[in-house]
Order: sequence, then structure tokens, then C-alpha cells
Amino acid sequence: MRTGWLLITGLCMATALAQVDLPVSRVVLYRSGVGYIERTGTVDGNARIQLSLREPQMNDILKSLVLVDFDGGRIEPVQYTTRDPLNRVLSSYAVNIADNPSRAELLKRLRGVPVEVFTQSPLKGTVLSVEERAVRDEKSGQTRTEPMLHLLTNEGITTVALSEVSRFRVLDERLQKEMENALSALASGLDTNRKVLELAFTGRGQRRVLIGYITEMPLWKMSYRLVIPREGNPLLQGWAIVENTTDEDWENVQITVVSGKPVSFIQNLYEPIYIKRPEYRPRLDVGIMPEVPQAPLERDAEEMKTRAAPAPGAFGGAAGRPLALGEAREAMAESLEPMAEGQVAGALFEYRVQTPVSVRRQQSAMLPVINQTIEAEPVSLYNPGRNAQHPLFGVRLTNTTPLTLMEGPVTVYYDDAYGGDALLDTVEPKDTRVITYALDTNVEVSVDAGGIIREVLTARIVRGVLEQRTKLLRTTRYTLRNRGTQPRTVLVEQPYDGEWTLLLPSAEERTRDFYRFRRALTANQTDTFEVREERVVSETYALLTADIDSLQLVLRNARPSEAMRKAIEEIIERRRQMALLQSEVRREQQKIESIERDQERIRQNMAQLDRASDLYKQYVQKLTQQEREIEGARERIERLQKQISDAQQALNDYIQGLNIE
Repeated sequence: MRTGWLLITGLCMATALAQVDLPVSRVVLYRSGVGYIERTGTVDGNARIQLSLREPQMNDILKSLVLVDFDGGRIEPVQYTTRDPLNRVLSSYAVNIADNPSRAELLKRLRGVPVEVFTQSPLKGTVLSVEERAVRDEKSGQTRTEPMLHLLTNEGITTVALSEVSRFRVLDERLQKEMENALSALASGLDTNRKVLELAFTGRGQRRVLIGYITEMPLWKMSYRLVIPREGNPLLQGWAIVENTTDEDWENVQITVVSGKPVSFIQNLYEPIYIKRPEYRPRLDVGIMPEVPQAPLERDAEEMKTRAAPAPGAFGGAAGRPLALGEAREAMAESLEPMAEGQVAGALFEYRVQTPVSVRRQQSAMLPVINQTIEAEPVSLYNPGRNAQHPLFGVRLTNTTPLTLMEGPVTVYYDDAYGGDALLDTVEPKDTRVITYALDTNVEVSVDAGGIIREVLTARIVRGVLEQRTKLLRTTRYTLRNRGTQPRTVLVEQPYDGEWTLLLPSAEERTRDFYRFRRALTANQTDTFEVREERVVSETYALLTADIDSLQLVLRNARPSEAMRKAIEEIIERRRQMALLQSEVRREQQKIESIERDQERIRQNMAQLDRASDLYKQYVQKLTQQEREIEGARERIERLQKQISDAQQALNDYIQGLNIE
């Protein structure tokens, strides 16, 4: 037996084929926005199959189409209409009709072509030319332009007015076919929604064939029902929601839904691509050619999201007797037969529906794929970022099924009523998740975040730098109060910071962003516990530039050795003395600035006075006295700056000479 298969090409096919239909037999839906469509059936002899597709589907079809003839047949090249611009397609034919030519213009383009013209009597000839001739209308007396057709006939050149021609036909069969093809291309260009793909299988007798391809599809979704009874294991039911958005019904189709996200992309294969060729310029041209140069980390869980508050509800039984859903768990499990079988498919997990399904076009369906008991522990999850006062009701699920539970909403039925809604992340077999579905108002939590205690571990001075290692200790106190009559297991979440080390108590588990601490509360019990963390930090102080307050803080907290204490105190004292000298320099500078402002005022007044006046002479004496004061201030500044420079150098030498462990 020979199996023939071929991926797509655009060649033409001349074999005579019988038209057949091949229905959809299998659909595989993914979480990456695509679906795999498979058509299977039998053909007899030479067969042609036409697929009517939406234009946006063409790129996926051309990228993914697979054809198989299982029983020795042969697959011919696939033919489809290109998406070349319509004007470019029409211009490729022998007679170009892209610009909607008039009858006269069309005949001009048929020069040299034999035609048959129908006037009062048929006339055959070869188109010689078409000219515009001025003709006088005998009735109105006005002159108009009349196109005249010149034909070369056996009797000679015959001229016919086009207004007298009712119709004409091209006698050249090749050109006639070209014009028909051009019109077909023009018509196909009008339908931008549907495209036809022609597939051909040639061979003898009846044969099994397959057509498979990828096409854009909506994401399939999963929803769950978790029934928690008073006694026994909880029941988990999962429904896969699929949508048939194609243009044909799915009749008795095998459906598979796959969790995971395979890589999928769109490449433009349908539209012809033309490259821009460089233009060659002779050497004589001046121009130059352009150069186109969170969840438990060990279990890979993630932080849960919650929504909705609990709402009371009940299910009615026969004769008005209330029937608890929890009591009906076994009947519920027996009344639903899961249609799917789960299995690993490489990096993905698929639910393969064993029973064929029918879904009409533009319709959706819910398929039961999971119906199994599961391990679930009732817990209350407290996170102050979600609710500062109360924890959230929840369950700690352990996936004891052999199936991968895909992400989706979970409706929780607790005992005999609706409990709330939750969201479930993808859970692998044996993995664990916490889902929350309601607010637990019976449990109240308060948090006291204490301050940070600092303890200096080591300190030393080396080459003018004070190096200090400090241990930081922070404590968070939680007080939990169970005001209800039922016991509670509370998981307290505290933010995880990788720079801090947990001292006590030991955490139940750690997620990406939180520690979780388990606390068991009996009825009407209050529980208090502390979470302690530490962090060791290294701090450095440049003794020449560090502010004096920081150095005094080191003296108070570091409990330094006697030698280090004396050295730091000496540095502080010297820097204080230098600060006093710098203050004196600033005072002298301010004095000079004040005198100079007063001198400016005096000079302005003197400009308005007679030089021989007494006031003018007083101003001159005042200016002379001020100049002596300025000179004295500048001398004092110079002495002070010399003292500061000497003190700075002495401090530098002192600090560089320190080496204290």
C-alpha cells in the first residue's frame, strides 16, 4: 500500500475530476486561538474537493494544510485564486479590461483580431482600426462625434458605424478564453469574503483520504462544580465549553480540547510579495545608487484570586422535603458520564471526547470531561491585602485525579447550599491549590506590625571609612478570634521579602510572594502568634563627609571599643571646630556684603550733591572708613581659611592613620 501526501502548491491541474464532499470528522481546540480541523472520507477514482473558506483563513490553510491518500492514490497540485491586486491580475491577460474600457476602446485593443460584427447582416473581418469621425445629424443639424470601425474583409476595407453594431464576437478561441478568464478574475475579486481551494485526488477505485489544517478558533473554556458534602470526599465536575464559529455544522465529530499554549503565528502566504528591484544607472549618470544597507513553589502553585460573597440557597426534594446537594453527591456522580479521556500530549494535556458530538454552526456546547472525587480540606485564608479584618472561606485542593485541571471558574456547593464562586489555576496531578469563595465573618484578625530593632554586630575603621554590620529584627503579631461554633483552620499569609530571613514560626508553605502559617482554632478561641524575621545589613560611613548626627548614632548603638569611641569623638570634636571656623568666615563675608550695599547707596547720593558741600565730604569720610573695615574683614577671612585648611589637613592625616578593628 502506498500513501501519498502533499503540502500546498499553486500549480494548475488538467485532469478531469468528479466533485465530492468531505465532511468534518475531527476537531482539536487549543488555548492559543487556533483549532485543527480534520476531514476524512472515501473517494472513488479521480475526485475533486472544493473548500469554501473565508479569506482571513487562507494564511493558516497555506501554512498548515496536510493531504493524505491512504490507499495508493496520488495527490495533485492544489489550486486556489491568488490575492494579487486585481488590476495587476487583469493586466496580465491578453486583453486588459482593468480600466472598464468602452466598446470603441475594447475594439482598439483587438486590432488584428478576427471578429464577427452584427448589424443588419453579419459581417466577418479583421479589426483594422477605430477612428472618431464628425457626423452631421440631418434632423437637428448639429455635428457629433461617431466612432467608426474599419474591418479588413475579403471584399476589402469595410467601415461600420459602431452605433449600428448590436453585438460582436471574437473569432479567435484563445483570445475569447482569455477574456472569459479575465471576467472570472474580475468577479472573484468582488467576493472578498469567500475563497475556494480546489483539492484533487487521482487513482483507481474507492480510497480513504484525509484533509487536515489549522484555522483560527475561539479559546475553549473550562468550568467546574465542586460539591463538598457533610461526609465523604468532595466531587469535582468539569465541563469543557466549545464553540463552533465555522460556517458548517459539525455532525458526529470527534472533539478534543487541549490545555497548554502551543506556539502559533500568522504568516502572510496568501498575498503575493514583490520585491523592489534596484534601478541600474549608466556610469555617465551623476546619481549614485542608494545603499539599502502564587501557590506553593515546590508544587508550582500561584496566588489565588477570589470574587463573590456567599449566597444562601437550597435544592427541593420530593413532596416538599428539602434535598441537600451534599447528600445527592453519589447520585450526581452516577448521573453524569464523562465523555473525555485525558492523556499527556508532549508539553500539552488533552481531553479527547470519545463520543462523537454534533454542534451546529455558530452554536456552542458544554461537554462533561471530569467527574471524579477529589481531596479537599476546608480552610480560611487570611491576607490583609484582600480583607484587613476577615479571612476568606476556601478549600485546599489536592489534585488526586490523573488529569490536569485547566484554569477556570469553580462554583462551590457546600453541604446543602451554594457557597460561592472561585477561580482555579491550572493544577497538575498531585499538585495543590487553595481556592477561596466567600468571606468568613466568624473569624476576625488583627495585625500589629512592630518596629525594627537594630543590633550592631561588628564595627571597624579602615582607611577613613567606618564599616558596620547591623542585624535588623522585625516582629509582626497576629491575633485571631474565632467567634463561631465550628472549628477553623486558618492559613495566614505574610508578604515574603527575599532580603529577610524567617526565624519563627516555621511556615506551612511559601508561595511566590507570601509565607503561609497554619493556625487551628477551636470554637470561641483566641490565638496569638508572632512572626519574626531578621536581616543583616552592611553600612559604611566616610568619616570625612558623614554628617555628625550619623556618627553620634553609631556611638549610641554600636557599643564600640574604647579606642573606636575615642577616635569617633575626636573626629566629631575636630569637625565641630572646623564648623565654627566656617561659621566665622560666613559672618565676615556677610559683613562685607552689607558694607558694599551701603557703599552703593552712598555713591548714588553723592552723584546728586555738590562736591564742595559738607554732606558730600561726610560721605567721603564714611566710604574711607568702610574700605578699612572691608580690608580688615578680608584679612580675617584669609586667616580663618588658613586655619580651616590646616585643620582639614590635620583631620585627613588623623583619619588616614586610623586602623581600628
